[in-house]
Amino acid sequence: MPDPKPPLVSVVVSARGNTQHVRNLLDALARQTLPIAQFEAVVVDNDLPGPVRPIADAVRDGNWPFTVRVLYEATPGLSAGRNRGICAARGTYIAITDPDITPEPGWLQALVTAIKEEDVFAVGGRTHVTYPGGQVTALTKALRECHGAVDWPEGREMAVWPYWVTGCNLLFDRQTALDIGLFRTDLGRRGRWMGDCEDLEFIDRARQAGHQTLIEPAAIASHPVYRPETTLRYFVRQGAGHGVCVARMHLSVTVEPAAIQAGREAVHAAVINLAAGWTFLDRSRAVEAARDLVRIGAYHLERGRLRLRGCRPIALAQHAPTKESLAWK
Repeated sequence: MPDPKPPLVSVVVSARGNTQHVRNLLDALARQTLPIAQFEAVVVDNDLPGPVRPIADAVRDGNWPFTVRVLYEATPGLSAGRNRGICAARGTYIAITDPDITPEPGWLQALVTAIKEEDVFAVGGRTHVTYPGGQVTALTKALRECHGAVDWPEGREMAVWPYWVTGCNLLFDRQTALDIGLFRTDLGRRGRWMGDCEDLEFIDRARQAGHQTLIEPAAIASHPVYRPETTLRYFVRQGAGHGVCVARMHLSVTVEPAAIQAGREAVHAAVINLAAGWTFLDRSRAVEAARDLVRIGAYHLERGRLRLRGCRPIALAQHAPTKESLAWK
């Protein structure tokens, strides 16, 4: 029977078609140094509708030493699943992560200690990206950043450029998140569409409302990236999704110039890199350039589409959009 006393932390994970990874994550949570009475796990089943629920069955088969609740969210998308879990969570703090993440034993304790000591809205931990099967393309720094942040501070630092947090390793105050609005469902991964920026927009929106986010590099989690995610096809699809999502971010936040990089200079640099990459058979340089050109094109096409629909960027709006406006649909 679940403990009637609300936990301090609710670990929210949205899962879609990755049953074994969910079990591995729950095993890692069982090894956390934070007392098990202080946290719960909220697993959101975001699989396609059907009579068979493998994620729920896998979770129920385990004998976990902490409370585990399984919810179902029919609307596809990482943001929709996370929002469902956050609304149902009982903890003061929400820790969001992904099924394929392996947090170190001190992960939760480090996040909780930092958010209490620094009195901030959110704390992001350090995510180590690993490549268990190797790489199809030798990755440049820009390509590695497609899989997560590369630069991390030595100690606690505010999450401002050049640092940023990743959505698979983030703790925040639940009530404040409900007050400012949760993750935008038009951003983030949704089925085969490789959207992103849901975490970046969420943190930027909080900061622009006066709520700060800290990076705690002692809160470590590992994120494996496999060979299919290091191909030209992957990076082109990722670039297209990223460009669209950055364009959509303008509807709710003021976007940092470093996050856009879609002007003439960026196009010129990408064309030169593409030509140099093919000329000198530098595959990694050519892949990076191809991804940049697709990203820039997708960004401008989406901005044009939004203008035709009458959606105004936040910097040009008379006031901040409400939850019922297009920015949150």
